[in-house]
Amino acid sequence: MSSGEPRPTPSFYSLYSGGKDSTVATAVLADAGMLTACVTIKTGIAAPDWFPFIEQSCQDRGWPLEVYQTLERYDDLVRKYGFPGPGMHGLFMNYLKGRAVRAFHRAHPDVCLASGVRRSESARRFRSTKQWSVFETVPVWAPIWDWTTEQVWDYFNSHSFVRSPAYAVLCISGDCLCGAFASPMERELIASAYPSI
Repeated sequence: MSSGEPRPTPSFYSLYSGGKDSTVATAVLADAGMLTACVTIKTGIAAPDWFPFIEQSCQDRGWPLEVYQTLERYDDLVRKYGFPGPGMHGLFMNYLKGRAVRAFHRAHPDVCLASGVRRSESARRFRSTKQWSVFETVPVWAPIWDWTTEQVWDYFNSHSFVRSPAYAVLCISGDCLCGAFASPMERELIASAYPSI
């Protein structure tokens, strides 16, 4: 390719949980013509209204959707390791999401993922989040890495996005209720809103 020819626009598969950050990151990619498809991971421990919300949101926006599911069962992991706290997050994430990302990588060995992680989400994220990272050997770009929460909500609201039913109750997307970083009230809220979980 000569230096005068335009370079092709890069394209990404966007990790989509239905939360505000993954929604905005996905929309930013779509608006820029850089979205190939959404990638959603079924962890087996989601709010029951989470996946129908994901499907409807992608359909409404015209975003292609690919779904991957872990073969591990949360209940079995709890029996083996106990309920996860922050120190066990990495282990549970590997089982519940990492192995699904491996399946994605087998299906698409030469592509990049995008993520809605932001450094200003929390003190932990501020210390650990990078604009480019690698997860299960897959390169991951965070297109809204340096956005503030106010910027995210402004974009979210200006594009008329809808919060997931779980977010309205739990203030999280509802894709993974493993509890590793749960707030003190999360268990009571889950028991009230989703007694089957």
